Amino acid sequence: MAVHVETHGDRMTTDLFFILQLLDRFPDLRLTADLSHFFGGREFAWPVDDVNHALIHRILDNAWGVLGRIASREQVQISLGFPRHQGWMELFTSSWAYSIPSWRRRAGPDAILTFLCKLGPPSYAITGSDGRELFDRWREALVMKDMIRALWNQIADEPGSGPNVS
Repeated sequence: MAVHVETHGDRMTTDLFFILQLLDRFPDLRLTADLSHFFGGREFAWPVDDVNHALIHRILDNAWGVLGRIASREQVQISLGFPRHQGWMELFTSSWAYSIPSWRRRAGPDAILTFLCKLGPPSYAITGSDGRELFDRWREALVMKDMIRALWNQIADEPGSGPNVS
């Protein structure tokens, strides 16, 4: 049975530097990467610099699953449709684009990369003063599903993409 450790909020694994130390000690540790907690919890400056990109790449180089939620430095879950969030969407999309070939280099020919559209309830979502969500999580999950499928297909068409993409 494959065991994956999820990087998750309100747990030891929400701390980026703790996870990196864990990877130093256990380099083959399989992660399910929820990057939203790192970007939100560490409040990365914008634009995110190369040093922090490298730290995130270390996480993704051990990821056997990726959780799809887009965060900003202020909010662990943001709306995909708000124009001011487009830079964060591009950042997360580029991180997912990095994760796919990284995973494929490690995975066997029959392996499966899990991508979970993980959009949390109002405690995660942006809400108005009445406590109601300002966007439709179901619609955004479908948009995210289409985003990752398009990204997967784009990478599959690149030269040297290997046998793991279908």
